[in-house]
Amino acid sequence: MATRSSARFILLAYAVSWGLFAIARWGLGVQSTLGWTVVSALFMLGPGIAALLHRRWNRLTWRDLGVVREGIRWKWMGIAVLIAVALPPLTLLFNWLLGDLLHLAAFGHTALSKAMVLEVAGEQAAAMGTQSPGKLADLPLNGAAILGIALIAGAVAGCTVNFGFAMGEELGWRGTLFHALRPMGLWPQVLLTGIVWGLWHAPLILRGHNYPDHPVAGVFFMCILTTALAVPMAWVRFRSRCVWAAGVLHGSINGTAGATMLFTNHTSSLAGGPAGISAVLALLVAIAFLFLLDPGFLRAFSHP
Repeated sequence: MATRSSARFILLAYAVSWGLFAIARWGLGVQSTLGWTVVSALFMLGPGIAALLHRRWNRLTWRDLGVVREGIRWKWMGIAVLIAVALPPLTLLFNWLLGDLLHLAAFGHTALSKAMVLEVAGEQAAAMGTQSPGKLADLPLNGAAILGIALIAGAVAGCTVNFGFAMGEELGWRGTLFHALRPMGLWPQVLLTGIVWGLWHAPLILRGHNYPDHPVAGVFFMCILTTALAVPMAWVRFRSRCVWAAGVLHGSINGTAGATMLFTNHTSSLAGGPAGISAVLALLVAIAFLFLLDPGFLRAFSHP
């Protein structure tokens, strides 16, 4: 019964988001970058809409979805932000190790310097046919300071603007689906959620989101990324006893991930991009630290 109910929720989440995508692309003929930015934001609301409908139809409580006002462990909101802020520097470290130290061309060149930021900005400006942001060169900031500012700005966005749209997903993935799959144990829950979550992105990825140079392979790699990301997501959801922490983590990751592209150029999106191999390796390091810091998590998760 639970499996059938979960399947209905998943189909509904896909139907809402993919249906919106189909209307935008083939019905309305959306072409502009701004138009697709709006469509992508609305696309994120599909799982949340499905979760709300599923809750009503199946008589689930708000607490089942992690929507609570009391008993929240607030420190996990801060921990969620710290996880998101730690991932870009780790990604850059792997970009440097694999690209500059091991000379794997797909990972490009990485340098934590202002010169690299100016070079990347200049290349992006040239690609768009605009002028390079010259004022940046006059600012008294080094590479580390620029990275720090980008991470702080991304974290603030993750807890404010990004949070609302991230919750559009998290009400579904860490709300309805978490509630349904948690009795299976951590690893089955992570694997199934990761695959469902990753494949849900398929229409956007095939259009060029995250992996513009590898859209087809990107669909499958996204499942690897979301499966790895599902571990810290499950951790903050479980330890905080609410879905809000997952929304903060998701929104903050969306806000900070792009910082990696300020310091790496000539890389493949599948290798050194914000959602590439280096990002997955960064997540694996973060996961290892989570289990070292909280060795009782796996046992506690499996024994509600």
